[in-house]
This record gives sequence, C-alpha cells and structure tokens, in this order.
Amino acid sequence: MPSNRAATGESGFTIVEAMIAIVILVFGLMAVTNLMVVAGSSNTAANHGTAATSQATEVMERLKAIPFTTLTTGGSLSADVGTANCQAGNFNVYRGIPGVGVIRTRWQITSAGADVLFIAVRSESTSPLVGSRSRAEFTTFRSCSATTLGCP
Repeated sequence: MPSNRAATGESGFTIVEAMIAIVILVFGLMAVTNLMVVAGSSNTAANHGTAATSQATEVMERLKAIPFTTLTTGGSLSADVGTANCQAGNFNVYRGIPGVGVIRTRWQITSAGADVLFIAVRSESTSPLVGSRSRAEFTTFRSCSATTLGCP
C-alpha cells in the first residue's frame, strides 16, 4: 500500500521556505521601486536646474551687454521688483520652458564703489516639487574706467 508520507532525505520547498522567499522578494521590489522614484525626482530636478542655469546665464549676459552708465542699481534676489525685462527699474523675468515649467529669474545690482557695480543673478524653478534644488546663482563685477563713456 502506498504511503502519503515523504521519504526521509527527499528535498523540496516547504511552505515556510516559500513564504520567506516571497518576503525577501517583496522587500527587494520595494527597494527597487523606491530607487526608481528617487531617480525620477532627481532627473526632474536636474532638468529644472539646467533650465535655471541657462536662464541665469542669458540674463547675466544681457546685463553685461547693457552700457555701464545705463544700468540701474536696485533689485532683489528674494522678491520681485518692477516688471520683466533687463531695462531700467525691472529686475525679474518669468519664462515658461517647454517640458520644464516656469523659471523665475531675479537680479540685484549694487554699487561697490564710484565706478564699480556688483551684479547678482538668481534663477530657480517655481515648481514646489524642486524649488531651491534647481537654483542657479551667478555674480560678477562691472567697472567703468573710460571718462568718455560718462564714468566718474
């Protein structure tokens, strides 16, 4: 008569071993899922940071191209001042970048002496998901030494 009992030494998985393997697999899959979420978030922040850097570079170059005697001191890196453009009295730009969102750029021009200006430009995403992780800041000094240009 056949016996339903397993022979001694017969190998195989028990239900406990299978459950332990499933638990290990679940923890591994959760770790991989978390890794993918963090990678996606970092990629988004990098895209916003690249756009902010590009925008800050463009504004800094525009400010450097404006004649020294035309530049107006003022502005703020933390609050909007005036309206948009790199014209006198305007110290902020909001630009929509396709696939990224809106990038806010602000600048501040302060006098560092009779013929020296300190220019600081800050760009960052307006998205609350990336915020300051996408910030780009540039600074430079501008000087004027030619009296024919109206320099002091």
